[in-house]
Amino acid sequence: MSDHRKRPLRALVSTAAACFAFAFAAPIAAAAPAANATVDFTAHGEPTSAYSLGSTISTFSDGGSNLIKGPARAQWRQYLNDLGPLVWRIPLFHHDGQVGSAAGGIHSGNEGEAYIRAIKDIGGIPMIAVGGTTNDNDIRAGDAAALVRWFNDNGGQRGGPVVDYIVGNEPDNGFGMDPYIAGGNGSDGFHAIATAMRAASAQPLSLAGPSLVTWADYKYGDFRKFFAAAHADTDVVDFHKYGKGEPLDNLRATGDYGAAIAWLRAEIDRSFGARAGGIAIQLGEFNYNSWYGAQWRSAFYTSRNTVHTASLIGHVLRAGGNAYQYSDNNGPLGLISDGTGNNDQPNGRNLRLPAYWGLSAWSGGAWSRRHGEFMVAATTQLPDVEVFATDRPRKIVLINKSESVNRQVELALTGAAAGRYSAWRYARGMDPADFAGAQFQPPQRIADGAAYSQGRLSVAVPWMSVVTIDLD
Repeated sequence: MSDHRKRPLRALVSTAAACFAFAFAAPIAAAAPAANATVDFTAHGEPTSAYSLGSTISTFSDGGSNLIKGPARAQWRQYLNDLGPLVWRIPLFHHDGQVGSAAGGIHSGNEGEAYIRAIKDIGGIPMIAVGGTTNDNDIRAGDAAALVRWFNDNGGQRGGPVVDYIVGNEPDNGFGMDPYIAGGNGSDGFHAIATAMRAASAQPLSLAGPSLVTWADYKYGDFRKFFAAAHADTDVVDFHKYGKGEPLDNLRATGDYGAAIAWLRAEIDRSFGARAGGIAIQLGEFNYNSWYGAQWRSAFYTSRNTVHTASLIGHVLRAGGNAYQYSDNNGPLGLISDGTGNNDQPNGRNLRLPAYWGLSAWSGGAWSRRHGEFMVAATTQLPDVEVFATDRPRKIVLINKSESVNRQVELALTGAAAGRYSAWRYARGMDPADFAGAQFQPPQRIADGAAYSQGRLSVAVPWMSVVTIDLD
């Protein structure tokens, strides 16, 4: 054996000991990936409330199904109950001693009490959109007052009390702002209507208007005209805004909803004087588009609508507004398909549509927890990804708007150093004809009481999907 292979015994023992010690030394921890998103649970922003989320009970279709109508009404009620407590707008009118639907000025039945009781049975808050004699806005003060008395007199025996009302609907869409505000064209005017309604109730009422058809720069004058004339009578500023008319590009414009709330808040601060701080803002109607056509199939019936709905709500809540989807039942614009084959719906089936799941990402309902009491600071540098979060309780909503790129979100958390979390993924489904697809299914639970530590949490958010995280 050559000399260079010879070692003294002591050297061999020392080498073996070193190897033994190295084998049992604590491993060097790999560096955590750099954070690409942050949530600060200590940086409270706008508060939320029981009025933050909602939808509309559609009363248009007598042959359809909703809370009280049609052969699927029990299933319908269960599905809406599963969303958890929401505000439910409903158009009603007092006519000839009866209270029924006011949708489109078409009065039907005496079903007002049944609707209000059904809304309360699923834990909802009823909000009545007061209808007119022949359309949405030719409202007589006496009829509006009778509607209030109908629900609020005698201890609310007809399903009441009801304290939340919207005066009219989209007066800028044909009726005219001047008659809506000052009277004419069959209306007694906003001030006279509001005064009569308040006088008809022993309880304080919350009255909303003007419910304009959209928020956009060409509507600024209508909003300002209403604010100047009706600020003393208005408790809630209500406006509508649907998608911008692009089958695929609506996802890029959800930030406009936050801009709308910010603009309205600034106008309220200028116009309402000392009352400004107590005036709420609600997006009374939203959806991917205001009507359905063949070019919208890949939006309404795919995860694009889930992502759009969840993102839109996040921007509204972060800006301090309330968000009400339209509606429970209006074909593709509904939360649930109406059982017909109209507008490419699944004939004979009542499915929870993608918008339903986008709303549930925030309401929690039967799956996860509801949003917390405060929106908190949340940011990300990832393209096409949005992060929203709430505190009390802690909830994170992650949204990937990309059409092709999966993302691994590395969250740095402030105010939540360690604990456990559960997570749900609203999986992607992009075939609008596949009514068994993931876009029509409940979220998948991807973590159940998993541990997180050192203020870090990592989660995969595939393209065109939503992930919600509940932290304890």
